[in-house]
Amino acid sequence: LFFLFNISYFSSYSTLSILSVFIAGLRFDITAIIISNVPFIALHFLPAAVLNRKIFRNTAFILFIIINSVAVLLNCIDLILFRFAGKRATMDVVRIMSYGEDFKNTVPVMIRDFWYVLIFLAFLCLGMAWAYRKLPVNRKGNYIGSRFSPWLLTPARYLIFSILIVIGFRGGIQFKPVNILTAQQYGSGNLTALILNTPFTLIKTWGKSSLPEVHYYPEDVLEKMYPVIHIPKDTVPFAHRNVMVLILESFGSEYTGFLNGGKGYTPFLDSLASQSLVFTDAFANGKRSIEGIPAIIAGIPALMTEPFITSGYSGNKITSLASLLKTKGYHCSFFHGGTNGTMGFDNFTRLAGFDRYFGRTEFKDDRYFDGTWGIYDEPFLQRVAMELGHEHGPFLAVAFTLSSHHPYLVPEAYRTQLPSGSLPIHKSIAYADLSLKAFFIRASKQAWFRNTLFVLTADHTALSEKTYYQSRRGMYSIPLIIFDPAAPHHQTYTTTTGQIDILPTLMGLLHYDKPYIAFGSNVLDRKAKHFAVNYLNETYQLTEGTYSYIYDDPGTSALYNLPGDSAMQHNIITEKPDKGREMQFFLRAIIQQFNNRMNKNKLSLE
Repeated sequence: LFFLFNISYFSSYSTLSILSVFIAGLRFDITAIIISNVPFIALHFLPAAVLNRKIFRNTAFILFIIINSVAVLLNCIDLILFRFAGKRATMDVVRIMSYGEDFKNTVPVMIRDFWYVLIFLAFLCLGMAWAYRKLPVNRKGNYIGSRFSPWLLTPARYLIFSILIVIGFRGGIQFKPVNILTAQQYGSGNLTALILNTPFTLIKTWGKSSLPEVHYYPEDVLEKMYPVIHIPKDTVPFAHRNVMVLILESFGSEYTGFLNGGKGYTPFLDSLASQSLVFTDAFANGKRSIEGIPAIIAGIPALMTEPFITSGYSGNKITSLASLLKTKGYHCSFFHGGTNGTMGFDNFTRLAGFDRYFGRTEFKDDRYFDGTWGIYDEPFLQRVAMELGHEHGPFLAVAFTLSSHHPYLVPEAYRTQLPSGSLPIHKSIAYADLSLKAFFIRASKQAWFRNTLFVLTADHTALSEKTYYQSRRGMYSIPLIIFDPAAPHHQTYTTTTGQIDILPTLMGLLHYDKPYIAFGSNVLDRKAKHFAVNYLNETYQLTEGTYSYIYDDPGTSALYNLPGDSAMQHNIITEKPDKGREMQFFLRAIIQQFNNRMNKNKLSLE
C-alpha cells in the first residue's frame, strides 16, 4: 500500500530495486512486529493449562487486535504523511502534534481529505481478526501444539522459541540491533522509506532526545575547519535599515517560475526576482515549518531527530536576528496568522528575543479565519503592512504565511480565478503569491518601505511531481531572494546556500560590527565556505555545488553528482574517494560544532 499510494516517488527506480527492498524490508517488519507484540508474546510463556482456558484465549485475542491495529494505523498514517515529511514518522511527530491546537487542526482535516485510508485500515484490521479466529484448534478447543509436551520437549521448545524471539527483536544475530540507519545498507533515497515501517521508526526514536558529544578534531583545528564564531572585519558603519523576512509556507522551487524555467504559479515572486539578488542553489534545512523557523531566524540547523523547538535544548540561550539587532535599537516582531501556540512558534520567538508575537488572537477578526489553521494570507499580510506603519524606529519583522499549507484553502472569491495546476497545492501557492503582491503594493506606499531590506524564502517544500524534487537533494530546494527597493537590480548567484546562511548574510549587508555565533556563512562572502546541510532518517546530507554527500555517523557514506543523476541513484564514492573524504571531514566538523555546542549551551557569546 505504501508503494502504491506514493508510486510517483519510486518511478525512477528499477523493478529489481523495488523487489529487493521489499525483501529487505521483511527484516524490519519482523523486528517491529516482535517488539510491539512483546505483551502478547509474554502471555504465551504461561503454563499450557492456562493457555487453553477460554478467558486466556479471549484476552490474547483482544490484546493481539489492539496492538496490531495500532501498528497498522501508524503505517496507514504514513501512506499520506510521507508526501509531506519525506520520511517515515518518528517520535518527534507526536511531540509536535501536542503543541497548541495542532492536533485539533490537523487530524480532522486529514481524515476529511484522506478518508479512503480509513477504509483500508478497517479492512486490514478486520482481516487480522478473521485470520486469528481461523487458527486451527483440536476437538477439545485447544490450539494445536499448545498442549503439554513430554517434560523433555517443553524446555527445549521454550528455549528455541526464546532464541527466535531475541533474534527477531534484535533484527538478526549481528553485534548491534538493527536501527533506522541499517536500512541504508539496502537502499538510499526514497527507497529507505519503503524498506522501513512506521512502528519501527517510532520505536527506534523513543526517548532519543540527547546528542552524543563527539571529538573528531582538537578545538583549535575545529575552529579553522568550520568557524562558527563570526568576527566582523568590516570598517563600514552599521546601516540602520529595516529588515523584513517573508517566510512563504511550502514554496518549493518546483512551483516558482524563475527557478523552474518559467513554468510556475508565482508570477509576482517571479517579477520581484527580476529586481533582486537571486540564489538559485538554495536549500531548506528540514521538511517541516518547526525546523525551518529556527534555521531562518537563528541559524540553527535541524541536525537531530527532534526539532529544536520541542527538544530538551529549547531552553538554551541562542543567537538570532532579533537578539543581534536589538543591540542596535531595533524593535522586533514576528507575524503569523496561525492560531496562537501553533508548533510553539510564540514561545520560540520569545526565546529568540522578539518583542512582539502577532497571531490570530492579535488579529481579532475571525471573519477571515480559514476554518483550519488561521487567517487567510491576503487580509493578514495587509494587516502586517498596517502594523509596520506604526513603527517609529528601525525594525525587524518576520512574517510567515500559511494559506499554502494543507488543506490548501483559498477564499471563495478566488477559487475560480486561480490556476488549479496538477497538484492540490498549486492553487494555494497562486493565492499566496497574489497575497504577496497585494502586500507589496500597500507597503510600497508607506514611508518605511524604501529603507527596508526584504528577504523572501520558504520554510520547506511540499508535494512534488518531478523526479529531481523527489530526490534527497531536490526535496529541500527552495527560493531565496533579497530585494532592496532603494536599489533594485537583478543578480543571480549559483553559490550553494541554506536557510542558516540568512542570518550571517543579513549581518554582512548591514555591516554588523560585533562578534556573534552562526552555523551558516555570509553567502555574499567569496572567501567563506558555502554549503547546505540536512538530516533525515538519522543520516546527514552535505551539499556543495553539484555534489551531495550522505553520511551516517559512524557507518556508510555515499556521494552523488547532480549532472546526469537527478534521481541520485549512482553512488560515485568509489570513483571519487578524495572528494568523499573531503566532504566527510567537513561534515564531521559541522556535527562536532553542533552537538557539542548544543550540549554545552554555547549557541551564544553572551
